Amino acid sequence: MSNKKRENRKKNTGENKKRSIKEKMTEFLELPKEIVLDMPKTTLLGNGNMLVENYKGIIEYDVNRIRINTSKGIIKVTGDNLFIKEITSEDLMIYGDIASVEFLK
Repeated sequence: MSNKKRENRKKNTGENKKRSIKEKMTEFLELPKEIVLDMPKTTLLGNGNMLVENYKGIIEYDVNRIRINTSKGIIKVTGDNLFIKEITSEDLMIYGDIASVEFLK
């Protein structure tokens, strides 16, 4: 095994340990994961309203499809007459006839 591969493996192992410890502490202290771990949180109300918290940006915005960038990947919302009713720096509210929600990495 080359030195670069060994170094990368050591770095990845160290990062995984840090993440595991952070996740474990979050669970132990019963802290909200979406805040501490910067994870996106989605709340779907029926098939007409969707709240997305902790998003990074909007990739695509169309009446039939909205793609949202998050720290864990892309959230793809498809349907009819979709529109963003409310938007802040931390969350956004999607309205319309939501047909599907996909999580893409």
